[in-house]
Amino acid sequence: MTLKQKIEENSVLLRCMDPSRELLFSLRSVPVVKDRVSAIKQQSTVDDKNDALIDCLLEAPADIQESVIDEFISALRSSGQEHVANIFRRESDKVPMSDEHYDTLTAKQGQLCQFIDPENGLLDELVGTGVISSANKNDIRSMPGYNEKVRKLIEVMSRKSDDAFDDFIKALNQTGQSHVTYMLTGEGNSRPLTDEYRKRLLSSPRVDLVKTMESKTSGLITALMDKGVFSTDDQQRVTGVQPDTTDDRNEIIMDLIARKSQSDFWKFIAALNDTNQTHVVVKLVGANVIAKIKTVYESGTDVEHIHGVDAELLQYMREVFQSNGDVMKRLSELLSSNGVTVTNVGEGCIEVTFACVSVESVHNFRELNDNGKLEQMLNETFCFQYAKRGLKSLKVAISDEQFDQCAAMFARWIPMTSEHRNALLSSEESLVDNMTVSDDLLDKLSLCPRRRQAIERAETHKQQVKTLIDIVSRQPDSAFAQLINVLKDTNQHEAEAVITGDSRSAMKSKGNDEVQEAYTQNAWISIDRDLEYLLNLIIKAELGYMDETFRPVFYRICVASRGVAMSLHNLREHYSVPISRTSVDEEAEHTEYTPEMFPTQEQHSFKWQLGIQHHPGESFPCKRCITLSRVYIK
Repeated sequence: MTLKQKIEENSVLLRCMDPSRELLFSLRSVPVVKDRVSAIKQQSTVDDKNDALIDCLLEAPADIQESVIDEFISALRSSGQEHVANIFRRESDKVPMSDEHYDTLTAKQGQLCQFIDPENGLLDELVGTGVISSANKNDIRSMPGYNEKVRKLIEVMSRKSDDAFDDFIKALNQTGQSHVTYMLTGEGNSRPLTDEYRKRLLSSPRVDLVKTMESKTSGLITALMDKGVFSTDDQQRVTGVQPDTTDDRNEIIMDLIARKSQSDFWKFIAALNDTNQTHVVVKLVGANVIAKIKTVYESGTDVEHIHGVDAELLQYMREVFQSNGDVMKRLSELLSSNGVTVTNVGEGCIEVTFACVSVESVHNFRELNDNGKLEQMLNETFCFQYAKRGLKSLKVAISDEQFDQCAAMFARWIPMTSEHRNALLSSEESLVDNMTVSDDLLDKLSLCPRRRQAIERAETHKQQVKTLIDIVSRQPDSAFAQLINVLKDTNQHEAEAVITGDSRSAMKSKGNDEVQEAYTQNAWISIDRDLEYLLNLIIKAELGYMDETFRPVFYRICVASRGVAMSLHNLREHYSVPISRTSVDEEAEHTEYTPEMFPTQEQHSFKWQLGIQHHPGESFPCKRCITLSRVYIK
């Protein structure tokens, strides 16, 4: 068989041959190739280089074709392409990559570019096991960004032998990238990070996260390594960034987390909580509401059978929520449109943890629960799979306390506002001459040992001040007021004036008028939203005051009233408007409401424990609401 016939009968040759430097160097002794090696190298793509090389080989005269084939095969084997050499002369079981494996790599290239981390020891592992060459590794590393590196890696892998695919899978598992293995094979329990959370890391609210997260003095990197999220390669990439600022470290951390698995993401969230950065967690994923899912079976269903179906349903729900596929498309759209995601499915009585991204989404989610839409969609999504096995329906139980605690998280963990952060950072230089970083001051600040040590170990007074300001600027917004109070308590009034003076002058400047206006608008939007919600609750209460569901509704009226009053209080405080009455917090100490305080409604008229008489048809007065209105609405 002639060389031309062998090439024409093996179209896979173009797909699997690598015109590497090693191959072309070995072919310099072949008569028909040696004078055209430079021209072959100048071709722009691998396929173009292969075309040019094969054209050279086909031009070999008939009398030397056999020797040309022999030298070509020898060059292939010496350059690590035995699987290509076997196309012409089989001497081993090495074969080109199968169509199945090749199609898997190329079809999923876009997803692989998002999640493969080539610098997390993967390239070294592939070189160490002989899957790729050192030259391959250098070519890959020469590419400008992670996505381009991965594209080059996939191109290199697709030209390897078929058994290289399995070696690639092993290398991925070995370097903590089993979620990529799942993408390629569908095997394993690890899943890639969902699109929702990946977008939050890479787009909005990334800017806020960069400014808020503390990665230099909090022990975050150590916590990530302890939880198995970060490798030593990850650590070195973060700590080796130049310039070595907290913001730059945060950029690298979020880029790395975005390439990891869903389970690694939740470990990242746990690491943030462990390092006193719950305000970052709330900004990134929101606050949790736990729903208990109870299964209802047809009468007469065997108990052991029920336990078996419950266990299967639990696993099925986990898989469906993780994959976020077509099965839960409608449920996903309903939750997403209301700012809600599913973060976990727990064992025992099935517990589904939902995360709300804002106070508004808490109200929306509560409404979905109250009007039955949540329960309806969960039944439509999961029940039909087990209907023939006796499962009748799913009942969703979420306590009012869950919603209230969730809403309270947003009030407690407000990140540092841009106004306060700017006031702190713009004061740094002046504070160097006006602030004393004493033990007394540090004792009064709520700092973990690591953060305090970072301040104390700074080489100069200037660095101490800058480190302290940077740390405070990345804490919850309450840390701003705490610092001001601590400066007062330690008689550092000049330092206090520097910060608050910069803040006030910034408020007066034209450039910050828009910020101030935006703050005011946001505050009133929040108040309007809470008032609308409060009025809806009052209407519901007046229409159904005899219903047993009235107690939690009335409790929620009180909670919503407190929310409105607190919003007004914060707005007044923001503008430094004095109030003549006791503060909301002081009032709360005298009147603290819980659902248990309200009696059931078995009579047409009754007396509340607050001592207020109510008659059918009248609106429901609340002493606390009236008091707060009198204090704050003037």
